Amino acid sequence: MALRPSMREVLMGLVAEGQVDAEVESRARTALEVQQRTLGASPWFVKALAGVGAWLSALFLLSFFACTGLWEEPAALIILGVLLCGGAVFLRRATHGPFMEQLALASCLAGVGTLLAGVGATTESVVATAGLAVVVGVALLALFPDVILYFLATLGILVAVGVLAQEAMGGVGVDLWMLVGAAALCGLLLFEPRLRHGPLGARVGPIAFALACAVPGWLLFRHVVGAQNGFHYLYNDTFAPGLWITVPLALMALGTGWQVVREQGLSEDIAVWLPAAAALVLLTGMTLNTPGVLVAGLMLTLGFHRRSRVMLGLAVAFLLTFGAYYYYDLQLTLLAKALALLGSGLVLLGVRQFFVRSHPTALTEAR
Repeated sequence: MALRPSMREVLMGLVAEGQVDAEVESRARTALEVQQRTLGASPWFVKALAGVGAWLSALFLLSFFACTGLWEEPAALIILGVLLCGGAVFLRRATHGPFMEQLALASCLAGVGTLLAGVGATTESVVATAGLAVVVGVALLALFPDVILYFLATLGILVAVGVLAQEAMGGVGVDLWMLVGAAALCGLLLFEPRLRHGPLGARVGPIAFALACAVPGWLLFRHVVGAQNGFHYLYNDTFAPGLWITVPLALMALGTGWQVVREQGLSEDIAVWLPAAAALVLLTGMTLNTPGVLVAGLMLTLGFHRRSRVMLGLAVAFLLTFGAYYYYDLQLTLLAKALALLGSGLVLLGVRQFFVRSHPTALTEAR
């Protein structure tokens, strides 16, 4: 009885007969490895239970340290935080599996919190603690290979720099930092394919999502504090005027939209970009005191451009939220607000009809 030929022999025979190209073996090996990993992967509920067990293990470890009285010794907290962070980085880079990954992540976050608590108790300085948080966040972005930590570390860096800006310039400084974050979000998503092949690699997506949460999140906080006098006890500093934020965001949206049109090959068609530019100018004039609407629209454009469902979901959620704040911010009667909503809906329908009649292929590609 003849032995069954191996996969390699079959592929070599197909190459010799000219049925496939010579690179088929490497592609077949890659496909088989992916299939093997997929079939051998644990179900989602097993991974979830392993993750819960890892987080509970880290919490029990911290509770043990708390029972020994280490929380009352700032120097011990600093040493413990450094050991936890270093051990978590080594554990994540040397082991695999859902339990070990989640245990390393939980231990790392616990180490960061312990380290910052120890430094804060020792120095009693907000600036020193925030500066250390930036350094630790950058180090973890470089050393800890985990998508969730990339997202959390970026959020930590954004918040820490925001605290430094608050200490230096008040609420205006945080607003300026928010504009920098919005520009970084646009750059990351516009040049995402190129950046993924650079030093950032897999960090591009988590960093972009962290920016997409932090930038509109700060604008939402501004609206909450500004709209309700009862919330001023949360934040009693002054913000930059809405015009200072809306105009730069409109310029970012204009540049981003033009780059998207260019990548779609529609820059020569005035019937495509001129109505969009006019709509942006109109939207900017209507939302001078509600810049969050522009940020949500910018995120919506970038989400459609990069086919990102998560970004689209965030954009729609923030767009509905800021739209509600814009509606209640208008100093108009209910009848005037209803007429404004009716008029804006008719304008949008008119713009759609214009696109359908003048350039139907562009609308089809956008779908």
